[in-house]
Amino acid sequence: MKSTINYSKITLLILVAALLWGCGKKTAPSDAGTIRINPHDAKEFVPLSEIADSVKLIKLQTEGDDVIGDHLRIIIKKKYIYVTDIQQKILFVFDREGKFVAKLNKQGQGPGDYLLIGFAFIDEEEEYVSIIDNWGDKILKYSNISFNLIESSPFPLLFIDACKQNGGLYYFATDQIDNQVNGKNTNAQILVVDSANHITTLFDKNIETGKANRSAVYYGVNNEAFTQNDKGELFASIMFDNTFYRLKGREAFPVFTVDFGKYGMNNDIGMKSTQEQMDYIKGTTHKATFPILNVNNSDILSFSYYFKQKVRELGFYGDEDSRLYIELKQSGKTYHVQYIKNDLSSFPERVYLNLGRSYAQEVWFEDYLVEVVNPAQYFGDEIDEEMLVEGLGKVTAMDDPIIVLMKLKKQ
Repeated sequence: MKSTINYSKITLLILVAALLWGCGKKTAPSDAGTIRINPHDAKEFVPLSEIADSVKLIKLQTEGDDVIGDHLRIIIKKKYIYVTDIQQKILFVFDREGKFVAKLNKQGQGPGDYLLIGFAFIDEEEEYVSIIDNWGDKILKYSNISFNLIESSPFPLLFIDACKQNGGLYYFATDQIDNQVNGKNTNAQILVVDSANHITTLFDKNIETGKANRSAVYYGVNNEAFTQNDKGELFASIMFDNTFYRLKGREAFPVFTVDFGKYGMNNDIGMKSTQEQMDYIKGTTHKATFPILNVNNSDILSFSYYFKQKVRELGFYGDEDSRLYIELKQSGKTYHVQYIKNDLSSFPERVYLNLGRSYAQEVWFEDYLVEVVNPAQYFGDEIDEEMLVEGLGKVTAMDDPIIVLMKLKKQ
């Protein structure tokens, strides 16, 4: 069941001291734990140089016949960059300059094989790689980077869209996809699995999805529901909920709430059928929807959301619907904008952080904000277009993903 929270006994983690009503203008929130936002006050952009000192571009480069697909989960560690290709069922490993190192490609039904590669977990020393086999009901542990099987353990079959490991537990975000837990049907937003495979549901509900496939219950607004900060704390963004939560053990504790006032979406629609949800979202304009916590570190807090400008026949949102709130905690500077304009390098032109991305990855790594660019998406319909990028050379729509590391300013 959804956690019962006693707000009077919880110390809220929010460190925001001022609210931006437009870039550079601050207004203190009237209630602790609440940030009040007027979407109409967002400026067009903030220059990246206000937030970062430099940009490093890493072009992932495969060898031979290997080509990275479209549905990817990317993990950046100290030694290597790991890319889980869901379509091809392969885990690619690159060095920190983007050069291909190795790949885990063991799809099959033999010992040490997986049927469907799911989520990858890498230990801090990068000695092991664990893979959840979504269809094989197991989790496989391999040596890194030889990928020799170390052990195989049972794991529950779950249908999920994001996962993080924290404090010995696995946390899964479902984005309302149907699951069966303890003999009951559920669309619980968060599933928590322990080492004994016991499952706890958080933000439980059981709505009508029409037994539809993934595309009918997933709005493409957020490829990464979780963010983990520099203290090891894990946070979650929940669909149809303007509050961000810290996950600890089998409980969810509210961190802070975003109040959009009269521009807030009616989140009660989250308890309706997915068809009613889609009809509502498609037909609604000038409502702030789906806030997503990007990062909540010692130095920076950022969340994003959509503010749809018009009804669209195809898709839910456009680039002009994006909004970002950023606070640099040491200086107290805040920014409320549509996007970040890159004035530190020639590529990419704009940064959106957690909105409308093709790939799932953390928005930060060490002292860097992280964006991953899909060249095919970047060039759009111009598949023959190419450009010269300093430090990368020629970039085309057919290239593998490009990682953008933006080093935060020292405040």
